[in-house]
Amino acid sequence: MKIFIDPGHGGQNPGAVGIGGIKEAEINLDVALRLGEILASKGYDIEYSHTGDVTLGLSERANQANSRGADYFISIHCNSNTDPQIGGTETFYYREGTTAMRFAETVNNALVAQINLRDIGIFARNLAVLRLTRMPAILVELAFVSNPQEAALLETADFRQSCAIGLANGIIEFTS
Repeated sequence: MKIFIDPGHGGQNPGAVGIGGIKEAEINLDVALRLGEILASKGYDIEYSHTGDVTLGLSERANQANSRGADYFISIHCNSNTDPQIGGTETFYYREGTTAMRFAETVNNALVAQINLRDIGIFARNLAVLRLTRMPAILVELAFVSNPQEAALLETADFRQSCAIGLANGIIEFTS
C-alpha cells in the first residue's frame, strides 16, 4: 500500500505564520516526516512530495502522486484565522459520497481522538491537490497557528508526534 504524503507549503511559501512567528510549512514538514516514519514501520510504502524546504506548485504535488502510483494522498497543513479564539481540526476532500470522503472522516476522527482538539469536521472543497489527484486524497488542517493555545502545542515535538500518531491511526484503520 503506497501512501503519498504532502507537507503543505515550503520554500518561498511558508504558509500561515502564527503567534511568535511559528511557520506552518515547518510544522507540516515535521509532522509529515514523523507520519511517514510511523507508516513505514507498519509496512507501508511511503512517498513524499518533498522532504526539505522547497517550493512546489500544487499541480506538481498532485502529478507526483499520480506518477508514483500512490493508493492514497494526504496533504498536511495548519490553519489560521483573524480571530485568535478559533481553533480545532478539520479535514477536506474533493467530492461527496466518495472513498476520499470516507477516508477524510476516518482520519479526522482518529486525529481528533489523539490530540483532543475541537472537531470542526470534514468538508468538500475544490482544492487543486484534491481535484488533480487520481487516488483518494485528503487535506488535513491539524490546528490553528493563530490560536495561542494551539500554536504553543504546535511548537512542541510531543504534540507534533501526537498529530503523526493520530494521522497514522486513521490511515491504518481505513486501509486495513
